[in-house]
Amino acid sequence: MGRWIIIILGLIPGVWSGRWGVTYENQCALRGASVDLKCKYDYTLGNVITRVSWSKAQQVSNRWIQVPLSQLPSSPNHFAYIGDYHGNCDLRINNVQASDQGAYYFNFAATFGKWTSDTYAFLTVRGNNRRTHKHISKTLKGLMCFSASVTELTTVVEPSVAREGDAVKLTCKSGCPETKKISWFKDGRLVRRPQFQASREDAGSYSCAIQGEETVRSASVALNVHYQPTNVSVSVNPEHIVAGSGVNLTCISDANPAADNYTWYKRTEPTGSHSRVHVGSGQVLSLPSMESSHCGLYVCYVRNSLGEGNSPEVVLAMAAGQHGSQSLPILAGVGLLLFVALVAVLLLFWRKQKSEADKKTHLVSRLHGGASNPEEPTETIYSDIHTPPPSPPPVSDPYSPPASRGKNTPKSSEAEIIYTTVTIKPRDRRAAQHKNSWSYGGADDSSVIYSSVAKSSR
Repeated sequence: MGRWIIIILGLIPGVWSGRWGVTYENQCALRGASVDLKCKYDYTLGNVITRVSWSKAQQVSNRWIQVPLSQLPSSPNHFAYIGDYHGNCDLRINNVQASDQGAYYFNFAATFGKWTSDTYAFLTVRGNNRRTHKHISKTLKGLMCFSASVTELTTVVEPSVAREGDAVKLTCKSGCPETKKISWFKDGRLVRRPQFQASREDAGSYSCAIQGEETVRSASVALNVHYQPTNVSVSVNPEHIVAGSGVNLTCISDANPAADNYTWYKRTEPTGSHSRVHVGSGQVLSLPSMESSHCGLYVCYVRNSLGEGNSPEVVLAMAAGQHGSQSLPILAGVGLLLFVALVAVLLLFWRKQKSEADKKTHLVSRLHGGASNPEEPTETIYSDIHTPPPSPPPVSDPYSPPASRGKNTPKSSEAEIIYTTVTIKPRDRRAAQHKNSWSYGGADDSSVIYSSVAKSSR
């Protein structure tokens, strides 16, 4: 049985080394992040580990001693042992704070002995002002002095002032060896490349952080990019210009550093010519009283320490009306008078036409009668012409001879005719609206004339 135990122990890492000891790796961590202190330990053949512990160097009564982590004031799970009992002694520290910086020791005990370390793993915490700590640790082997620096994570922008097209390099520095990858940020947004050719869009504030620990970042460092004036333009105020009014021409540009020289020119020749006359300087060109001689094409030239730019040509012209805003009420008044006069003429003409139409209607109505059919209007003319009544027949003398009676009887040469009624009936309802048209012969009359004729003869 004992032989099998020896064989199993021989398979455990560190047992074959035949020596006791602990090896460490110093670590750097950002405040607020988590870090693992790397650690390995060895022991001699035949031992079984029975206890493991970590302690931290603390100054007590002007001397440094090892204080177990369980006795330090800290939140639960702030320190966590993630090693084992076979050679791995890693320690994890969560939510690293400035007070966690310092020297850490690993101690263990086995069935046939124990080990108290006189070496340590040092933790550097970033995110603090630079300072130097001197630790004195008293161990069984004597006194040992050590020092370490607590440093900030620092961003370096080279150069911090660049011209467009210059090469820019970003560097993230700390006080401890850096093996992790760096993340870069510009104005809070992730930047893919730490080296680039500067453009005006690259200007801003840069910071760095360790990948996986982006919540803890360095202080921001500004990059300033200089360029000559571009996007030069001219604004005219007011837009509606009349004679005698004041006009301001303002020159606007995009430049860094800001433009410090403005020059104004006016073209004196037709478009396409390069003949220009200097008319002023300064960012604003003021014309107190607009005159026809001021009309023309204007251009602004802008300069800073890096170069020059110019605006497109701007046309300055007066409005067609030279009386200013007073001409608008006058024109409006004239237009209103003309409109009123036109309406009055139309009203008079309409009344005249209506009066004449009423007269014609009255005249014709005296000759027209009512309609024979209430749904179909008719026009009726009653004739006042009658033939004179016939003279009474002569009375025959009963005593006269028959022959004489026949001789004296009058003969009528023609029949007597009496006109009773003449009716004008329109073919449709619309024709009824033109009662007067038939009597004047000037319009197309589609009416039908009906008459009744009676003959009377003796």
